[in-house]
Amino acid sequence: MTADTPLATAGELFLVSAGIGDADNLTLKALKIIQQADLILAMPFVARQLEEHLPTGVEVLDAGHGLFTPLARNGSNTPEQIEQQESHVRQRVREAIAAGQQVVVIEFGDPTLFGPQVGYLQEFHDLNPVILPGISSFNAANALLCQPLLHGGSQRLMLTTLRGLDGFTGTPPDLLVLFTMRLELPKLADRLLQLYPESTAVALVISAGFSERQQVQHLTLGRLKAESTDLEIPWDCLIYVGAINEI
Repeated sequence: MTADTPLATAGELFLVSAGIGDADNLTLKALKIIQQADLILAMPFVARQLEEHLPTGVEVLDAGHGLFTPLARNGSNTPEQIEQQESHVRQRVREAIAAGQQVVVIEFGDPTLFGPQVGYLQEFHDLNPVILPGISSFNAANALLCQPLLHGGSQRLMLTTLRGLDGFTGTPPDLLVLFTMRLELPKLADRLLQLYPESTAVALVISAGFSERQQVQHLTLGRLKAESTDLEIPWDCLIYVGAINEI
């Protein structure tokens, strides 16, 4: 190698939040990194949603749903299909990084809270991936409720799922926020009634971040129980229980 020979430069791997819902929920920093990408990985509907923001001519691979985690095995694809997709993604990412390219995995929501691409962090941990946080469904839902959740300085807040409530003991938090992800509503109502009285305020925040369909429904825990068998909620719903006001 002579003095004039350029040194090989390793590429960078980014896990970038696209925000939740509308395409304009991207942060400026996320947009900048995406537009500098040499290789992009995103779920097909995310790529379509962000199409106008993606750089021209750059390869876009399907990032899969839950790749490199057990979540991927819960879908309709066979284990062999998942393994084949993971192998292809693994090869392309490492080839691009070795070639000094910038690889961007676009996450739907905020990967520091929950996201279907978090498996990339473990699979490529040796590449020191950089996370760009963004707007999560929790952020967007809080904005729809239009009130601070930790007002007064003593509010106890808990974020969890129905599974996270299993085995929970002690004094329930002032405000409980549940990520639904197709939970069993009757089972949830029964579990919540073990922790809170029927008069407890409940807010269902549906499709937060999607400006054309986002909405908030206020009710009580008793009413939630009474309507739980008939009430249909989408997967993108957060349930707030406790110290929440109807504004």
